[in-house]
Amino acid sequence: MLTYFTLFTTILGSIFSTLLYAQTPVPSSLDDTLQLNEVIVRGYATNRRLLETPASVGLLTRRDLNQRFGTPTLVPALNTLPGVRADERSPGSYRLAIRGSAIRSPFGVRNIKTYWNELPLTDAGGNTPLNALDVRALGRIEVIKGPSGSLYGAGTGGTVLFSGLAVPANKSSVELSALAGSYGLYGNGISLQTGKNNSAISLSYNHLQSDGYRDQSAVVRDNLSLTGSFSVSPKRTISVLALYSDLHYQTPGGLNLAQYQANPRASRPATPTLPSSAAQQAGIYQKVGYLGFSHEYRWNDRIQNTTVIYGSTTDFANPFITNYERRTDQGLGGRTVTQIRLPNGPLPTTFTVGAELLRTFTVDRNFGNRGGVADTIQTDEELVARQSTVFAQAETELPARFRLTAGLSRNDVRYGFTRFPIRSAGAQPATLLARNFTPVWLPRVAMLRTFGQNLSAFVSISTGYSAPSSQEVRPSAGGFNTTLNAERGTSYEVGLRGSAVNSRLRFDVAVYNLQLKETIVRRSDAAGAEYFVNGGHIDQQGLEAQLAYDFVLPSTTSPVSLLRLWSNVTLTNYRFRDYQQGTADLSNNRVPGVAPTTLVTGIDAETRLGLYAHVTFQYLNDFPVNDANTVMSDPTRLLQATLGFRRNLGQHWTLDLYASGDNLLDQTYSLGYDLNAVGNRYYNAAPARNGIGGFG
Repeated sequence: MLTYFTLFTTILGSIFSTLLYAQTPVPSSLDDTLQLNEVIVRGYATNRRLLETPASVGLLTRRDLNQRFGTPTLVPALNTLPGVRADERSPGSYRLAIRGSAIRSPFGVRNIKTYWNELPLTDAGGNTPLNALDVRALGRIEVIKGPSGSLYGAGTGGTVLFSGLAVPANKSSVELSALAGSYGLYGNGISLQTGKNNSAISLSYNHLQSDGYRDQSAVVRDNLSLTGSFSVSPKRTISVLALYSDLHYQTPGGLNLAQYQANPRASRPATPTLPSSAAQQAGIYQKVGYLGFSHEYRWNDRIQNTTVIYGSTTDFANPFITNYERRTDQGLGGRTVTQIRLPNGPLPTTFTVGAELLRTFTVDRNFGNRGGVADTIQTDEELVARQSTVFAQAETELPARFRLTAGLSRNDVRYGFTRFPIRSAGAQPATLLARNFTPVWLPRVAMLRTFGQNLSAFVSISTGYSAPSSQEVRPSAGGFNTTLNAERGTSYEVGLRGSAVNSRLRFDVAVYNLQLKETIVRRSDAAGAEYFVNGGHIDQQGLEAQLAYDFVLPSTTSPVSLLRLWSNVTLTNYRFRDYQQGTADLSNNRVPGVAPTTLVTGIDAETRLGLYAHVTFQYLNDFPVNDANTVMSDPTRLLQATLGFRRNLGQHWTLDLYASGDNLLDQTYSLGYDLNAVGNRYYNAAPARNGIGGFG
């Protein structure tokens, strides 16, 4: 069923050099090598070892995020996780799918909930500004795969939990970084950290810019982040998160097959009826600000509460080929979680109860686009999105090493839409429309059993619910869709994970079947503006597997501290059921944009002298890019590698240098297709062979 590729490569390149000053020594590796039975995850509020967590959870450490790949984006690291697929159709334009959840996302991140610790990053309209985060300011990511509404609210794709850089106690440091690469890529950054017995503060600034591989694909991004945690008393901890992102990237637009084959670097050309992307200066201007506070109170060693509040603002402008959209979002929300542990008694139990309330107010106006300048106003609209969730969960230890988890949540999503008149003569008065989705209860039940210290198995049944996002009830062309229904799903999953051979060999396998109803799918009109419809049922069957083998165990005497071979496999069979598109019956067709087979294999090596190397190979077989399954993608074969040197020099200095190569096989491929595109403009070429060098 799978073809495995064994690849050996030698990386040649020059390395930029500099020195990084720190007040205290820095470890030679970005993080410690943890075995499966030691890794603690936060998913479903268990704070247990991954081995004892009855769910599919993917984990990315700082090594995965900031060392394995030279490219300073989230995309390559996320794509190493089975069941997860991140696209970047042009630099800065992210799209994220967990178990196929991106079929309704022409751009952006929808149908996925995201949090920074307990602070919600996803707004009340179901949208996540993933491109407002800088990977260099992140220390850890957990990805919960499949419906997780019993604890995290609406969504059928999954949940992503972000964490910032860890700040060691009683240490302070200053880190400088810079990088340069192909196609005008340049970046720099500074990170300040200080840790005391009762506080930890981290401040990061990062800049990135690139001319882009394609015409009309330049990007400039500045990110500022501040995190702080303060233990104001033995029982009370207050934390703060502040983010600001200023992002501009050009959008070259999709190409049809003939254009893609003739010149993959071209931007979308003009047609007899529409101008080109370059002529209209198509792109995104986005400024995002976020401020959140967290209060944790521990009554005793059995009861604790975490309550968070946040405010956010987004200033968004999108000159497109057919119009010019200007949008302002103002978000406000909070979440409270109380955990009660009853460790004594015949059935030790942990209860988790809480609630989440989100509100987003949007002012959205569309204008004509005259060469990148807003022209005559076309629509003037306001949208208020509200989302509330109340949840409870019980985790009980049963006899014979069984553990039962049962959760239930109530989810309520509401929209209020107002369209204002734009012309005085004969204008209709402002009208208010409401779309209130019937509140739903979402249960989840999971059972896990451990077999000794190194093996566990689990089964789970979970329900998912995803109301249309604000960008779906009110698409970019304007208007308000009052007929679009929420999609519902039920997931059945079985998993097995463990380790053997003195924990050298680690494995994690999950098989699932997600049945979706009223699936939301994207359509486009003749001008390329999107709208959304319900597309019947989808059966999503899949297998996800991770396998890793450490050839050496951590030792104080071995010159090699890490030598790991790993491989992640995703097999999917996603098909439409009872799906009519006009007069065409598309039942049993494959869902577009989801590869039936994905294989990611890598080798990680680190020495005590400070040398490290990472080689990663990805293979995706061909998949349909439209609902009719008449057009297929090309298979993707992507080879990436990084070679670096990181070493402490005395007590106060650290040297960290690296060179990285991307697409070393020089393949022509799309890192993200425009699904169901009008005019068969499916293709967005990713960069050809390119290199990056840097320090930090």
